[in-house]
Formats: sequence, C-alpha cells, structure tokens
Amino acid sequence: MIHKVIILFIIYNILSFNILSQKEYNNNFDLEWGTLERSPGSLLEILPQKNNDFYSLRWSGGRAFGTYRIVEHQNLQQVNQGRVKQVAQSGIANFETAYYVGDRIYVFLSDKVNGELVLYAQPYSKELIPDGSSVIVARYNNAKMNAKPNFGVISSKNKEYIGIVWEIPGRKTISDAYGYVILDQYLNTLQQGSYNIPLNGNLTTINEHHISNTGDYFLSLTEHKRPNDRIFSKDYDNFKALHVYRIKDDALTEFSLNIEDKRIDDIKMSSNDKGIFSLSGIYGNSEIKQNRRKHLVEGIFVIRIDTNLDSIIFQGFIPFRKEFINMEFNEKSTLRSRRKKNRGQELYNYKIRDMYTLSDGSLVGSIEQYYIFERSSYDSRTGLTSTIYYYYYDDIIAFKIGNNKTFDWQKKINKSQISTNDGGPFSSYSSFTDGQKLYFIFNDNLKNYNEEGKFVRTNDQCYPFNLSRRKNVAAISTIDITSGNANRNMLFSRKELKSIVVPKMFKLDSSQSRMLLYALIGGKERFGILNIKK
Repeated sequence: MIHKVIILFIIYNILSFNILSQKEYNNNFDLEWGTLERSPGSLLEILPQKNNDFYSLRWSGGRAFGTYRIVEHQNLQQVNQGRVKQVAQSGIANFETAYYVGDRIYVFLSDKVNGELVLYAQPYSKELIPDGSSVIVARYNNAKMNAKPNFGVISSKNKEYIGIVWEIPGRKTISDAYGYVILDQYLNTLQQGSYNIPLNGNLTTINEHHISNTGDYFLSLTEHKRPNDRIFSKDYDNFKALHVYRIKDDALTEFSLNIEDKRIDDIKMSSNDKGIFSLSGIYGNSEIKQNRRKHLVEGIFVIRIDTNLDSIIFQGFIPFRKEFINMEFNEKSTLRSRRKKNRGQELYNYKIRDMYTLSDGSLVGSIEQYYIFERSSYDSRTGLTSTIYYYYYDDIIAFKIGNNKTFDWQKKINKSQISTNDGGPFSSYSSFTDGQKLYFIFNDNLKNYNEEGKFVRTNDQCYPFNLSRRKNVAAISTIDITSGNANRNMLFSRKELKSIVVPKMFKLDSSQSRMLLYALIGGKERFGILNIKK
C-alpha cells in the first residue's frame, strides 16, 4: 500500500509539473520550465544564444576564493560546464566579464605588463575550453606601482558590437580623459581613440556609456554645482546640467539640452536598429515644507536623436498627472516616514527600470519606488552596535509616451516588497512587451488573488509579498498598450513551481522575442523560457 501511495505521489508531481511547464497562458506568450537541478554556483549573468539554448556565467566558491564558470544549457537543462581559466598571454590575469557575441563566448581578462594595463579577449569553444590564444583588444600606460586595470566592457543589445572604455591616468588637468575601442562581433577594431570631457572632472558624474545597435558610442553625464561625492552621496540639490555626447574619431558631438530649472535623475539610454538614440530620465524639483526639504518626482524627460543626421528629433518634459503623483507617491511616503528617525533624507528613490521604443516611434516604460532604511541599535552591555538594513521595493508606475509627446496613459501597479539584510534578491520585477501589451512579472502574496487567480484587492488593501511555501506566488500584470487597460493575475505559485522566481536575474532577449527566467530554492535552481508571440 505504501509503495502505491509513493508511486501515485510521484505520478501526480510529474503530471502537475508537465501541466505547468507546457501551459499557454494567453494568445500572446507561452511558458516552459525545466526541472530542478543542483546549482553549479551563484548565477551572475544569463548569456542567450541564437536559439532556445543559452549559457550562464557563475561564481563557485566563497567570497574571497573560488572560480568563475560557464555553464551550457540545452532544453533548459545543464549539459556542460567549464572553469574560466584566468590565464592570458602574460600569465595569471584578472577576470573582467564574459559575453556571447556573434556565435561564440568571449572571456575578457586584464593584467599589468611592463607598466602597461592590458585587456585580453579569450574565445571559448563549444566545449567550453579556451579556443586558441587570447587576443589583446585594448591597452594603456600607467607606470604606478599600485595601478590596477579600470576597463569597462559593454555590448550593444543586438550583440553585434563591443565597446571598451577606460579612464586615462596622468592626462587631465581639471577634465577627465578617456580611451575607447569599438569592436565588431569578430573582434575587428571599427574605431579607437581618446577624448577629453570639456568640463571640470570634479564637477561631473558619468551616468552611462552606451553602444548602439549600429555601433555608435554615446556618453551621458551630469554636471554639478559643486564638487560631488560620486560614491556615497546623492545630493539632488547639487544638480546643474545634463550633457549628451556622441563620440566618433576622437571628436565629441554634444547635443544641447534645454532642461530649464529641472533636476534630472536616473538616466536610461537606448537605441534601435534604425539609428535612433533615446535618453530618458526622471525629472523633478525640490521644495521645503514644514522645515523639511522634499524631493518630488514630476515626470519623464525624453530626448530622441537621429544618429544618421546628428540631429535632435524631439526633447521635452512630460509630466505625470499632478494628483497621481501627489496622492499616490508623497502621501504614502509621508505616512511611512513617521517611523523613520532621519526625516531629512529623501523618502523614496525612483528608478527607471525599462524603456521600449515601439515600431511607430512611441515609448512604453516603467519606474519603481524603492528605498533602503537603516536602523542601528546599541547594546550597552557589550558596547557593540548592530545595524539592520530594510529594503523596500514598492509600486510600479507604467506609462506610454505617444508621438504627440504626451502621456497616452499612466498606470500604477501596487506592490509591497520588504526584506532585511539581503539586498532584496527576490524583490523588484521584470518586464517585456510584444508590441501590443506590456507585461510585468514579480513575486506577490497569494492572499491578493481569488481561487481563479484573479487579483481581488484594492491598492490600499494589497498584502505585501510573502516567500513562504503557502503564500508565495508569481504575479503577472498586463497593460494594453493602445487603451491602457490593465489586469493582474497569478501566474503560478511556489507550490506549483517548487521554487521562487528571481525577477532581477531574468534576461530579455529581444532579438529572439523571448525572456529567460530563473527560479531558486535552497541549493537548487530551474530555468524557464517565455516565448513572446507576434
């Protein structure tokens, strides 16, 4: 009898998982999950291939000692893995990053050789072993004894171009100098050179280096009124101007931005295959109320540039509805702030998580509310101070900016995600679009849904997410791009998936209209593929 029960239990689990893994959720996408497997190390990055297979970059070992690994996945299962050998022409080298570009994996390694800092690219075969010798792709001089490489390696979204950028030491007076190399997918050099930023380096902060899908190199930076602490400080009152440059043949082409008296924060850069470059940011102002300075978000700033003509197509400020921001953001923030000891600090940060350019030129995107709350306590008996960090990832604000240069619609997706001392690994969300709808996937609480999986709570009554086996679910919120109509449903539960999704680690592969998903439980993991239908 016991054996029969065990067999029935196994059959039930197999059948329920197959139903989950092969389920078609609507006419716009389907989703398939692989089986749970032992994790070969901490996941750092998913590297999509040109089919349903992919690689993953891992760290295996402790914090100080361990190895980087590349794992090959076919049909959502691990089939092979290889250790990244940190050996270049010069000997032992530093691991920088890895990319799947063109049709192969490149591991980038750096080292110091005879007073020169060098970046190598080591190709790997399909068997995940070094394929031939490493190739020098960038180098610069720095004779200082303690000099360390500071290469930045970035890739275009279509995975056809690689950009390498570094700060040049010893060449600056008050301005910063940078070297750069742009490579194609075969590591051929398309352009290289250096440039000086025509501003005081102590008064600027680089927001982002961007390589477009056509191989163009863009740079955005913020200019400050006074010297800025680039690492530990975020002083919104110290904003002076935003600058955008296109770098080509050692020359900087600046696009003048009329930002009036606004403050622009959290810059997002993107481009498409037609040579259109877009920069978006959150803008706002500061005001003093009741002897407290409040930093208020007002809307989205957008600039679009035609790189073929080196001209600005459009730039402007697009405000959120005033009552929408005041009621949904600030009042809620104020209520929560009463529990905070330091009332002089900003209550919320607002982060642009995504921005998509649609075929008709309109934009859809979203921002997320989050903040980190620090609480310290002193034990008089031991003389020790302990600190707890609370990570809050709250509401999503989704929007569409039409070609009329205004918001076609704005939608709030209410969520509350709180964790302590962990950085919020299961918090936040991941998004994608099929051109007709905009989708958001995030962890939620089962109590927010009825038996049919429909969202049944109001925004004020929404329960915070829960990661327990009984209450954790993955939710999907869908917004019709044309009308702005929204609905929210349970996608699947932890009980069904037997693991918890990690939205921060999802990888959108827009070139193949798919999203690679990741879920984790204990020392085991599973991957999924969400295929977007068009």
